Amino acid sequence: MTAGSTYKLPLGMLIIDEVEAGRLDMAEEVSYTTINNITEAPDYPLYLTGFGETMNWTQILDNALIHSENTPAYIMADRLGGFHDAYQKISTFGQSKGDIKTIDYEGGNKTTSAYYIQVLDYLWQHKEKYAPIIARLDASFSGQWYEQYVHSVRISQKPVFSQEALNVNAIVEEEIPYIISVYTAGFGGSNENTVEMSGYGHYQLACLAYVINEWHRVNMNPEKEIPKVEITLENN
Repeated sequence: MTAGSTYKLPLGMLIIDEVEAGRLDMAEEVSYTTINNITEAPDYPLYLTGFGETMNWTQILDNALIHSENTPAYIMADRLGGFHDAYQKISTFGQSKGDIKTIDYEGGNKTTSAYYIQVLDYLWQHKEKYAPIIARLDASFSGQWYEQYVHSVRISQKPVFSQEALNVNAIVEEEIPYIISVYTAGFGGSNENTVEMSGYGHYQLACLAYVINEWHRVNMNPEKEIPKVEITLENN
């Protein structure tokens, strides 16, 4: 399936690994105008206008994971040795059993939910270390995507629209938390030539998320005792 911008999640996790290893300082100002292929990022001119020629790592992670923008993702990939090397390194979070182990960079940015469910599991199992990542996913697209109809529960999500794909990876902190990786193609009639997200496709995905979460609440959350009601009738 088309990965779209979901690749920014494992890249962000690798950046936190660099911070934890002492090789990167979040306050460091990064000059990004000379990064290879940076001008291919469609939002690059906006970043030059808004930030100038440098950004610090807090700004980079915010804009890559909360707003899912491309220029900061190019900066992350460059710090990790370029996209090819970065895509090799993300295997530390898991590998699928199919032909595509993580993300196929050369083959059109394809991936599998089997890989991403392992990424989410790794993220959750090391949630103290990756608290900066989870906090940004929590702030991402509030009230949309998985949060459109699922309320009163913390959801940390990385959604994406790209051509035929409407995808969302999420940590849903129900009473018994769960992780979920949903990759789709064709929702709302989208295809590989689609350039604008289908509102109906987004609605379909949001409805699917609601049904899944309601199933979880009924079947997986702790069983609740049904309150007893006593009624007294008197004849007049």
